[in-house]
Amino acid sequence: MKVNISSKTRMYAVIGDPISHSLSPDIHNRVFRALNLNNIYISMNIRPTYLKEAIKIMKDNYCGFNVTIPHKEKIIPYLDALDKTAKIYGAVNTVKLENGIYKGYNTDGYGFIKSLETEGIIIKGEKALILGAGGAARVIAYELAMLGCCVTIANRDLEKAYRLKGHIETTSGNTNIAVKSYNNIKNSFKLIINTTPLGMPNSLDSMVIKEEIFKYAEIAYDVIYNPWRSKFLRVAEYYGCKPINGYSMLFYQAMRSQEIWLEASLDQGITKLIYEDVLKLVY
Repeated sequence: MKVNISSKTRMYAVIGDPISHSLSPDIHNRVFRALNLNNIYISMNIRPTYLKEAIKIMKDNYCGFNVTIPHKEKIIPYLDALDKTAKIYGAVNTVKLENGIYKGYNTDGYGFIKSLETEGIIIKGEKALILGAGGAARVIAYELAMLGCCVTIANRDLEKAYRLKGHIETTSGNTNIAVKSYNNIKNSFKLIINTTPLGMPNSLDSMVIKEEIFKYAEIAYDVIYNPWRSKFLRVAEYYGCKPINGYSMLFYQAMRSQEIWLEASLDQGITKLIYEDVLKLVY
Protein backbone atom coordinates (compact mmCIF):
# COMPACT_ATOMS: atom_id res chain seq x y z
CA MET A 1 0.00 0.00 0.00
CA LYS A 2 1.28 3.43 -0.92
CA VAL A 3 0.59 5.83 1.92
CA ASN A 4 -1.25 8.97 0.88
CA ILE A 5 -0.28 11.29 3.67
CA SER A 6 -3.25 13.24 4.94
CA SER A 7 -4.77 14.50 8.16
CA LYS A 8 -5.79 10.90 8.88
CA THR A 9 -2.28 9.45 8.58
CA ARG A 10 -1.06 8.12 11.93
CA MET A 11 2.46 9.27 12.81
CA TYR A 12 5.20 7.21 14.47
CA ALA A 13 8.90 7.92 14.93
CA VAL A 14 12.22 7.05 16.52
CA ILE A 15 14.00 9.74 18.53
CA GLY A 16 17.69 9.89 19.41
CA ASP A 17 20.92 11.82 18.93
CA PRO A 18 22.49 10.86 16.54
CA ILE A 19 19.74 9.16 14.56
CA SER A 20 20.62 9.32 10.84
CA HIS A 21 22.04 5.78 10.98
CA SER A 22 18.78 4.21 12.18
CA LEU A 23 17.13 1.33 10.32
CA SER A 24 13.93 1.72 12.30
CA PRO A 25 12.06 3.64 9.56
CA ASP A 26 12.95 0.94 7.03
CA ILE A 27 11.59 -1.76 9.34
CA HIS A 28 8.42 -0.09 10.62
CA ASN A 29 7.29 1.39 7.31
CA ARG A 30 7.53 -2.07 5.76
CA VAL A 31 5.28 -3.42 8.50
CA PHE A 32 2.73 -0.68 7.90
CA ARG A 33 2.75 -1.33 4.17
CA ALA A 34 2.42 -5.09 4.63
CA LEU A 35 -0.62 -4.53 6.84
CA ASN A 36 -2.15 -1.87 4.54
CA LEU A 37 -2.16 0.74 7.29
CA ASN A 38 -2.24 4.48 6.68
CA ASN A 39 0.68 4.98 9.06
CA ILE A 40 4.12 6.51 8.56
CA TYR A 41 7.32 6.27 10.61
CA ILE A 42 10.20 8.76 10.55
CA SER A 43 13.46 9.39 12.40
CA MET A 44 13.85 12.55 14.50
CA ASN A 45 17.14 13.91 15.80
CA ILE A 46 16.35 15.40 19.20
CA ARG A 47 19.13 16.79 21.35
CA PRO A 48 18.97 16.09 25.10
CA THR A 49 18.43 19.76 25.92
CA TYR A 50 15.24 19.76 23.81
CA LEU A 51 13.81 16.42 24.98
CA LYS A 52 11.22 17.79 27.39
CA GLU A 53 9.76 20.25 24.89
CA ALA A 54 9.89 17.69 22.08
CA ILE A 55 7.75 15.23 24.04
CA LYS A 56 5.11 17.90 24.60
CA ILE A 57 4.89 18.55 20.86
CA MET A 58 4.93 14.85 19.96
CA LYS A 59 2.05 14.09 22.30
CA ASP A 60 -0.28 16.13 20.10
CA ASN A 61 0.94 14.55 16.88
CA TYR A 62 2.37 11.03 17.31
CA CYS A 63 0.54 7.83 18.21
CA GLY A 64 3.79 6.25 19.34
CA PHE A 65 7.54 6.31 18.97
CA ASN A 66 10.74 4.47 19.75
CA VAL A 67 13.54 5.84 21.90
CA THR A 68 17.26 5.28 21.45
CA ILE A 69 20.58 6.69 22.70
CA PRO A 70 20.86 8.95 24.68
CA HIS A 71 17.21 9.27 25.80
CA LYS A 72 16.20 5.84 27.11
CA GLU A 73 16.54 6.79 30.78
CA LYS A 74 16.19 10.55 30.55
CA ILE A 75 12.75 10.34 28.94
CA ILE A 76 11.09 8.67 31.93
CA PRO A 77 10.21 11.87 33.88
CA TYR A 78 8.38 13.22 30.81
CA LEU A 79 6.07 10.22 30.40
CA ASP A 80 2.74 9.73 32.13
CA ALA A 81 3.07 6.02 32.94
CA LEU A 82 5.40 3.02 32.64
CA ASP A 83 4.68 -0.66 32.19
CA LYS A 84 6.18 -3.23 34.57
CA THR A 85 9.14 -4.07 32.35
CA ALA A 86 10.14 -0.45 31.82
CA LYS A 87 10.00 0.10 35.59
CA ILE A 88 12.28 -2.87 36.21
CA TYR A 89 14.75 -1.84 33.50
CA GLY A 90 14.64 1.84 34.43
CA ALA A 91 14.71 2.56 30.70
CA VAL A 92 12.20 3.04 27.88
CA ASN A 93 12.52 2.26 24.18
CA THR A 94 8.85 2.30 23.14
CA VAL A 95 6.14 4.86 23.86
CA LYS A 96 2.45 4.52 23.07
CA LEU A 97 -0.34 7.08 23.25
CA GLU A 98 -3.08 5.44 25.34
CA ASN A 99 -6.24 7.37 26.21
CA GLY A 100 -4.45 10.69 25.98
CA ILE A 101 -1.38 9.67 27.99
CA TYR A 102 2.09 8.60 26.89
CA LYS A 103 2.99 5.22 28.38
CA GLY A 104 6.54 3.87 28.25
CA TYR A 105 7.50 0.28 27.49
CA ASN A 106 10.76 -1.54 26.90
CA THR A 107 11.07 -4.25 24.26
CA ASP A 108 14.88 -4.38 24.19
CA GLY A 109 15.04 -7.34 26.56
CA TYR A 110 12.70 -9.32 24.35
CA GLY A 111 14.76 -8.40 21.29
CA PHE A 112 18.05 -9.36 22.95
CA ILE A 113 16.89 -12.79 24.12
CA LYS A 114 15.16 -13.50 20.82
CA SER A 115 18.35 -12.63 18.92
CA LEU A 116 20.34 -15.14 20.99
CA GLU A 117 17.70 -17.81 20.43
CA THR A 118 17.81 -17.34 16.65
CA GLU A 119 21.59 -17.87 16.77
CA GLY A 120 21.14 -21.06 18.79
CA ILE A 121 23.04 -19.61 21.75
CA ILE A 122 22.35 -21.00 25.23
CA ILE A 123 23.65 -18.55 27.81
CA LYS A 124 21.92 -19.75 30.98
CA GLY A 125 24.34 -19.82 33.92
CA GLU A 126 27.32 -18.64 31.84
CA LYS A 127 29.79 -15.78 32.46
CA ALA A 128 29.04 -12.54 30.60
CA LEU A 129 30.81 -9.20 30.37
CA ILE A 130 28.79 -6.07 29.64
CA LEU A 131 30.59 -2.95 28.41
CA GLY A 132 28.75 0.19 29.47
CA ALA A 133 26.20 0.98 32.15
CA GLY A 134 23.46 2.90 30.34
CA GLY A 135 19.93 1.97 29.34
CA ALA A 136 20.83 -0.92 27.01
CA ALA A 137 23.28 -2.32 29.57
CA ARG A 138 20.60 -2.21 32.25
CA VAL A 139 18.20 -4.24 30.11
CA ILE A 140 20.76 -6.82 29.06
CA ALA A 141 22.21 -7.18 32.56
CA TYR A 142 18.76 -7.86 33.97
CA GLU A 143 17.93 -10.47 31.32
CA LEU A 144 21.24 -12.26 31.84
CA ALA A 145 20.88 -12.11 35.62
CA MET A 146 17.43 -13.68 35.34
CA LEU A 147 19.05 -16.54 33.42
CA GLY A 148 21.44 -17.13 36.31
CA CYS A 149 24.49 -15.71 34.55
CA CYS A 150 27.54 -14.38 36.36
CA VAL A 151 27.56 -10.83 35.04
CA THR A 152 30.48 -8.39 35.05
CA ILE A 153 29.71 -4.74 34.30
CA ALA A 154 32.62 -2.69 33.00
CA ASN A 155 32.34 1.07 32.70
CA ARG A 156 34.45 4.20 32.75
CA ASP A 157 32.24 5.69 35.48
CA LEU A 158 32.49 3.06 38.24
CA GLU A 159 29.95 4.81 40.45
CA LYS A 160 27.35 4.42 37.70
CA ALA A 161 28.32 0.78 37.26
CA TYR A 162 27.90 0.11 40.97
CA ARG A 163 24.45 1.73 40.90
CA LEU A 164 23.53 -0.61 38.06
CA LYS A 165 24.90 -3.58 39.98
CA GLY A 166 22.70 -2.70 42.97
CA HIS A 167 19.65 -2.27 40.76
CA ILE A 168 20.16 -5.63 39.04
CA GLU A 169 20.76 -7.47 42.30
CA THR A 170 17.61 -5.98 43.79
CA THR A 171 15.32 -6.58 40.83
CA SER A 172 16.61 -10.00 39.75
CA GLY A 173 17.70 -11.54 43.04
CA ASN A 174 20.98 -12.56 41.39
CA THR A 175 23.97 -11.43 43.46
CA ASN A 176 26.63 -12.76 41.06
CA ILE A 177 27.20 -9.27 39.66
CA ALA A 178 30.70 -7.74 39.54
CA VAL A 179 32.02 -4.32 38.54
CA LYS A 180 35.29 -3.63 36.77
CA SER A 181 37.00 -0.71 35.06
CA TYR A 182 37.83 -1.16 31.40
CA ASN A 183 41.51 -1.56 32.23
CA ASN A 184 40.97 -4.17 34.93
CA ILE A 185 39.23 -7.00 33.04
CA LYS A 186 41.07 -10.30 33.44
CA ASN A 187 38.53 -13.14 33.55
CA SER A 188 37.31 -15.30 30.69
CA PHE A 189 33.72 -14.93 29.45
CA LYS A 190 31.43 -16.86 27.17
CA LEU A 191 29.80 -13.63 26.02
CA ILE A 192 31.08 -10.05 25.77
CA ILE A 193 28.49 -7.40 24.94
CA ASN A 194 29.24 -3.85 23.86
CA THR A 195 26.41 -1.48 24.79
CA THR A 196 28.46 1.71 24.38
CA PRO A 197 28.09 3.94 21.29
CA LEU A 198 31.78 3.52 20.41
CA GLY A 199 31.98 2.01 16.95
CA MET A 200 29.11 4.00 15.48
CA PRO A 201 29.75 6.25 12.44
CA ASN A 202 31.15 9.08 14.57
CA SER A 203 33.66 6.74 16.29
CA LEU A 204 34.32 3.96 13.77
CA ASP A 205 37.83 3.05 14.92
CA SER A 206 37.12 2.98 18.63
CA MET A 207 36.34 0.36 21.25
CA VAL A 208 36.55 0.47 25.03
CA ILE A 209 38.55 -2.65 25.87
CA LYS A 210 41.94 -4.10 25.00
CA GLU A 211 41.73 -6.57 22.15
CA GLU A 212 43.55 -9.31 24.09
CA ILE A 213 40.40 -9.87 26.14
CA PHE A 214 38.81 -11.57 23.15
CA LYS A 215 41.36 -14.39 23.48
CA TYR A 216 39.32 -15.63 26.43
CA ALA A 217 35.80 -15.23 25.04
CA GLU A 218 33.52 -17.27 22.77
CA ILE A 219 30.93 -14.77 21.55
CA ALA A 220 31.13 -11.02 20.90
CA TYR A 221 27.83 -9.14 20.71
CA ASP A 222 27.61 -5.49 19.71
CA VAL A 223 24.27 -3.70 20.00
CA ILE A 224 25.49 -1.50 17.14
CA TYR A 225 24.32 -2.60 13.70
CA ASN A 226 25.58 0.30 11.57
CA PRO A 227 28.30 -0.34 10.56
CA TRP A 228 27.50 -4.02 10.09
CA ARG A 229 30.90 -5.01 11.49
CA SER A 230 32.12 -2.55 14.10
CA LYS A 231 35.77 -2.54 15.11
CA PHE A 232 34.68 -4.41 18.25
CA LEU A 233 33.30 -7.26 16.13
CA ARG A 234 36.12 -7.27 13.59
CA VAL A 235 38.74 -7.63 16.29
CA ALA A 236 36.68 -10.23 18.16
CA GLU A 237 36.30 -12.31 15.00
CA TYR A 238 40.05 -12.11 14.41
CA TYR A 239 40.55 -13.75 17.80
CA GLY A 240 38.08 -16.53 17.03
CA CYS A 241 34.91 -15.19 18.65
CA LYS A 242 31.50 -15.59 17.04
CA PRO A 243 30.46 -12.03 16.07
CA ILE A 244 26.85 -10.86 16.40
CA ASN A 245 25.72 -7.32 15.70
CA GLY A 246 22.60 -5.57 16.90
CA TYR A 247 20.43 -6.05 13.82
CA SER A 248 18.45 -9.01 15.14
CA MET A 249 17.94 -7.31 18.50
CA LEU A 250 16.75 -4.16 16.74
CA PHE A 251 14.42 -6.11 14.49
CA TYR A 252 12.78 -8.23 17.17
CA GLN A 253 12.34 -5.36 19.60
CA ALA A 254 10.75 -3.44 16.70
CA MET A 255 8.29 -6.28 16.08
CA ARG A 256 7.35 -6.25 19.75
CA SER A 257 6.88 -2.47 19.60
CA GLN A 258 4.52 -2.94 16.67
CA GLU A 259 2.50 -5.46 18.64
CA ILE A 260 2.18 -2.96 21.48
CA TRP A 261 1.08 -0.15 19.17
CA LEU A 262 -1.30 -2.31 17.13
CA GLU A 263 -2.50 -4.44 20.06
CA ALA A 264 -2.17 -7.56 17.91
CA SER A 265 0.34 -10.30 17.15
CA LEU A 266 2.21 -10.05 13.86
CA ASP A 267 2.12 -12.83 11.30
CA GLN A 268 5.43 -14.72 11.39
CA GLY A 269 5.51 -15.03 7.62
CA ILE A 270 5.32 -11.26 7.25
CA THR A 271 8.00 -10.64 9.86
CA LYS A 272 10.36 -13.13 8.19
CA LEU A 273 9.99 -11.43 4.82
CA ILE A 274 10.58 -7.98 6.33
CA TYR A 275 13.61 -9.25 8.26
CA GLU A 276 15.23 -10.52 5.06
CA ASP A 277 14.19 -7.47 3.04
CA VAL A 278 15.73 -4.95 5.45
CA LEU A 279 18.81 -7.13 5.89
CA LYS A 280 19.61 -6.52 2.21
CA LEU A 281 19.99 -2.81 2.97
CA VAL A 282 22.84 -3.32 5.39
CA TYR A 283 24.56 -6.56 4.45
